[in-house]
Amino acid sequence: MEIVLMVALGAIAVGAIAFAVASRGRQSPPSTDNTSLLQLTQSLAWIQTELRGLTERLSGVEQYQRQANQGLSGTAEAIRQELSKAKTDLTELQANARARQQQEQQTAESIRRLESIIAGTQSKGSAGENILDAVFAKLPPEWQVRDYRVGNKAVEFGLRLPNGHILPVDSKWPATNLIEQFVASQDMAERQKLKSDIQRAVIAKAREVKKYVDPNLTVSFGVAAIPDAAYDLCAEIQVDSLKMNVAIISYSMFLPYLLLVFHTILKTSQSVDLQKMESYLQCSQQSLEAVREELEGRLPRAIKSLSNSRDDMALHLSKVRTSLISLQAASSPSQANQGLPPAAPLENREP
Repeated sequence: MEIVLMVALGAIAVGAIAFAVASRGRQSPPSTDNTSLLQLTQSLAWIQTELRGLTERLSGVEQYQRQANQGLSGTAEAIRQELSKAKTDLTELQANARARQQQEQQTAESIRRLESIIAGTQSKGSAGENILDAVFAKLPPEWQVRDYRVGNKAVEFGLRLPNGHILPVDSKWPATNLIEQFVASQDMAERQKLKSDIQRAVIAKAREVKKYVDPNLTVSFGVAAIPDAAYDLCAEIQVDSLKMNVAIISYSMFLPYLLLVFHTILKTSQSVDLQKMESYLQCSQQSLEAVREELEGRLPRAIKSLSNSRDDMALHLSKVRTSLISLQAASSPSQANQGLPPAAPLENREP
C-alpha cells in the first residue's frame, strides 16, 4: 500500500514539474531560452535525484515487505504445524477415549460375569458354587471330595482330612434377591426386615448343613459358605450356628479356613501317641473306679461311724448335765441354812 502511494506521489510530482516547464516555455520570450533551459536542466537533475531517493526508499520498502512476508509465512507455517499437532493430539485423545470406553465396558461386563459367578441364579439356588469350585480345585487332588453322600443326601464339596474323616462344605445360596434388595433399599425399617430375613435364611442353611454331619464319616461339624454381603449381616447368629455344629464362613474366607482346619487336624494327629493315650485312659479309668469304691465303701462307713460317735458324745454330755443339775439341787438347802445366797445354776455361770 505504501509503495503504490509513493509511486503515485512521484508521478504527480513529475507531472507538476513538466506542466510548470511547459507553461514557462509558452510565456518566456526567446531571449530567455538559455536561462529556461538551464533551469529545466536543474529541475530535471533535482527530479532525478528525488526519483533515485524514491527508488531507494521503494527498494527498502520492498525488502521490508519481503521480510514481513517471510515472517508472516513462518508464522503461518508455525500455526499450521501447531494446528496439525493439535489435530493429532485430538485424534489420540479420541482414540484413548474410545479405548477407555471399551475398557470400561469390558470391566462392567467382567463385573457382571463375576457377580453371576458369585451370586449364581436363583433358579439353580447355587450362590457362589462356581467360584468356590474354582478355588477348591486349587487344593491337592487327594484332599478334594465332590458330591459326597451322607445317608441319602449329597454335599457339593468335602475336604479329606489327615485323620480320614471328611469336612462337609455346602455353598448353595438361594437368597440372592434378599441381598440385592438390602443393598438397593434406603429405608431403615425395610433394611432391618431384610436383614432378619437374610439371617433366617442363613440359619436354615445351617440346619441343612447339620444333616451332613455323621460322626462315623465326617468331623463333628460342617461348613456353610455364604456371600460376603450376607456374612457381614450375620454376626448375631454365629453362636446359634455353632450350637448346631456348623461354621458359617464367607467366600473370601473359604480357602484360608479349609487350610486352617487341615493344618490343625494334621498337627493334632501327629502329636498324639495312641499307645500313650490308651495307657492314660486306662489309668484314668482305674482312678475313677477307685473313687467310686471309696464313695460306695469306706466313705459311707466313715460317715456312719462319725454319726454314731456324735450320738454317743451327745448321750454322755446329757448324763453329765443331769449330774450337775442334781448336784446343784442338793447343795441349795445347806446354803439357805447358813444364810448364803443360793448358788447360780451351773449352766448360767461364767467360765
